[in-house]
Amino acid sequence: MMSTMSRLVCSPLSEGIAGGNCNVRSSQRKCRSLSHASRAGVNVRAFGADLGASNQVRFLPRDGCRKQQLAVSKRNAGQFKQGQINRKYSTLVARAENNKLPEDMDADELMRLADDDYEEEDFLDDGLEAMRQGGGQLMTPNMPYDDEDEMDNVLAYDDETDDDLLVEFDLKELLDGSGIQVKQILGMSQNLTVSGVEHDSRRVTEGNLFVCHKGMTVDGHAFAQTAVEKGAAVVVVSDLDAANVDALLLKGAVVVEVEDSHDALVHLARVFYGDPSKEMTVVGVTGTNGKTTTTCLIKNVLEAMEQKCGLIGTIQYLAGDTRLTPEGDVWVPDEHDTTKFEPSARGGNLWPYRGRYDVPNTTPDALQLQQLYAGMAAEECTAVVMEVSSHALALGRTDGTSFDIAVFTNLTRDHLDFHGSFEEYREAKLKLFRELTDPDRQRAVINLDDPEAHHFIKAASKVPIITYSMENSDAAVYAESVELSLFETAVLLKCPEGDIQAVSGLLGRFNVSNMLAAAAVGVALGAPLETIAYGIENCEAVPGRFEMIDEGQPFAVITDYAHTPDALERVLLAAREIGARRILLVFGAGGDRDRGKRPMMGRIAHELADVVFVCNDNPRTECLQQICADIVSGFPVELHNAHPEANFNWLQDMWHTRHTGAWDEMGHTLELQNDVRRYILEERFYAIRIAIAMADEGDAVIIAGKGHEDYLDWKVDWVDRRKHWFDDRQEARDTLQRVVPLQEAGVDTRNLPWDQVNR
Repeated sequence: MMSTMSRLVCSPLSEGIAGGNCNVRSSQRKCRSLSHASRAGVNVRAFGADLGASNQVRFLPRDGCRKQQLAVSKRNAGQFKQGQINRKYSTLVARAENNKLPEDMDADELMRLADDDYEEEDFLDDGLEAMRQGGGQLMTPNMPYDDEDEMDNVLAYDDETDDDLLVEFDLKELLDGSGIQVKQILGMSQNLTVSGVEHDSRRVTEGNLFVCHKGMTVDGHAFAQTAVEKGAAVVVVSDLDAANVDALLLKGAVVVEVEDSHDALVHLARVFYGDPSKEMTVVGVTGTNGKTTTTCLIKNVLEAMEQKCGLIGTIQYLAGDTRLTPEGDVWVPDEHDTTKFEPSARGGNLWPYRGRYDVPNTTPDALQLQQLYAGMAAEECTAVVMEVSSHALALGRTDGTSFDIAVFTNLTRDHLDFHGSFEEYREAKLKLFRELTDPDRQRAVINLDDPEAHHFIKAASKVPIITYSMENSDAAVYAESVELSLFETAVLLKCPEGDIQAVSGLLGRFNVSNMLAAAAVGVALGAPLETIAYGIENCEAVPGRFEMIDEGQPFAVITDYAHTPDALERVLLAAREIGARRILLVFGAGGDRDRGKRPMMGRIAHELADVVFVCNDNPRTECLQQICADIVSGFPVELHNAHPEANFNWLQDMWHTRHTGAWDEMGHTLELQNDVRRYILEERFYAIRIAIAMADEGDAVIIAGKGHEDYLDWKVDWVDRRKHWFDDRQEARDTLQRVVPLQEAGVDTRNLPWDQVNR
């Protein structure tokens, strides 16, 4: 059911703007759920040269959404509503248990306690007191709606009948619609319907179609029997022997043999969920660094154009402002968070990581992507912007998604443990741009400053290209002027239709490049320049991306996700550029990952930071001492030979010296590390505290590598789990609150070990 075509919605800010800088015209219209808005035509330039009138294009509509998509969206709408209500109730329950709420607290007070940001619901006013149990305890009802009519209203869409709520799919229709190559069908398949598509046997429910998908480490054929035992009606295989087909048939399952099980998963999921991304504006951002901030900026620009926008990325999956699970449902904590009221992780403790929001992959797998799209469609999103990782492209996770705009940020060394070489890494990224083939609908946005840009320009040669640059004034979108400070960034951007002036809270020169990328996407979509500026200015600080931790201290504390040589260099240069007197750097390198980048990061840290602390950063299963040694190997030879009188390895954690029985050398290790201001402290907890305690007025403490992550991935022998609660931002705040009283009490924190002043 398609509505009439319209141009992408533009902000009211664009109306009545005088002058030549904001003359991109647009019409306004509120897009309905599951409708696909056409895109405005716009003159774009590649390398600064006008493409000409022949390239002034209008994005064209795709096919209408199918009835199945609406049915799935209805089901998801009910799940979303149910999830939102359950989340409110579970919050109340948890806080009631923790705070022992008084029995006379009314519904309004309970609602405010649950979350000041939640809107009040009628059912709360009538139902909370009835649910109250002795001592202020609350119980979550099985059906948190006042009556069945309210549930019916939630699921009511236009004049569709209740039959549309059924999400079962005829097997033949599903196979035919997917276009996959079916070699043969074994078993009684006539008039068979399937209730869902799955590739994880743990999630299979009655009537599902299970795809034996071959992953990086696990072959789904080995779990076909388990899937059937859990209720799978159909099993899709590419290897009959590996799936033990005879046993599957004896259990009554239908077996579909295909040429490629991955391809089958992609297209079966796409058809089952009604190809929801087909009705959205889809923007994909790829590159080594800057993807997360760039996607957040683009989301803001789209929302300034009055598009409800989904987001898929490293930090979170969103439908508007609602967090989603990888399966497209509203996220609700499924466990109690034992760290909720803890100020920090405390040294030596490994807290369990429970009840916290986390996403497994920057870009989810092919099935989860379709589920997320369906969840976003149910929430009436008309656009989605996602980070597209090299892993996702190499493994085909984005197969089945047709991107309207592909954005390239930059390319430097990363993930060579997976790709094997830089060339293969680049090839994976290029796949996103080679798939751009429709010049009437698709666009490429490319960073002209990157040395690899020409590869991406060639790959996207079939569609119009919008370039951006901080250095090359021939780019379509160019940074005419940039003013950096410790508190804000002011930019003047030159665009094909005029200038954009914006002041952003995103700090550092590298964030200017991210703003340029977002502005170029706005240009590609035909957004008014004032709307683009509004979107950029209203983008709040991205968690863990050059994020300032402010507790009133006279120096800067900044957390950042920088975990590659290039990203680390950018962050350190940015800190120097905004006026840091000294830079104190805390960083490490991930275990079980590319070892080659570790000495490179050690060299960059030594050259650009005044004080360096090497510590852990998701060691995973690798020896932490070896990781630190790899980093330290990047320090110059002169530093390693700075103390020839020392007949032991003093560039290591002092505790390793202690464990060898050399007690005197342990203290000497600290003296030598104090002398060169290069410290190896494997415990990140202590490294953060010592770095902050050493800082003076005007300094900048950079805590790099983890950013938004609130956990450590660390396999230790005495704990049966790998994931432990640890948040750099929380640790920094706790340290800032504690270190001042220590210093005021006369503790000298300028060197190790700490000591009393004038003792």
